[in-house]
Parts: sequence; C-alpha cells; structure tokens
Amino acid sequence: MIQPPFDLKKIKPGEFKYFSRRLLTNKEGEETGSIIVWKRGGDDDHSYAMECPYCQEEGKGTVDLKKRPYRVRCPNCNRSIALKKLKDT
Repeated sequence: MIQPPFDLKKIKPGEFKYFSRRLLTNKEGEETGSIIVWKRGGDDDHSYAMECPYCQEEGKGTVDLKKRPYRVRCPNCNRSIALKKLKDT
C-alpha cells in the first residue's frame, strides 16, 4: 500500500478538509493498487499519491474532485480510475 508524502502523526486537527486511503481494483477485480487523496485547508484542488492498479507504477498529482463518481487519471498509463464510495466497498 502506498505511503503518504507526509507524516500522519504530525497532522494537526482541522489541517485537512478531505483525506482518504483506498485500495484500487483492476478490470479483473483484483486489488492491485492503492491511492491516498487529500485536500489541505487552503488548497483549491485535491492532491493524490497512487499505485496504479493497471501498470503498477507510482504517480502523484492534483485533481479537481467536484463531480461523482470521483476519477483520477494515471500519469503513466493514462487510464481513468474511478474511486468507489466507501459504503459500496
């Protein structure tokens, strides 16, 4: 599972507006990737660090998550990856 680019133990209450860590599945339904998505208090976009479930390469970037289903595009293989709702998993 991918690790965040910051120390989780040093997070102060209210520093993040959004934080999620999830496993990602490929077309066969196998959990072969993971993602961490966060948004700090003053940021406009969400940041992410992920291991792609298709190419298994690690990537980082920013994305605007306004409309569901949330989607992130892999910077390496350019595949669109949907982030399922936690209640559906």
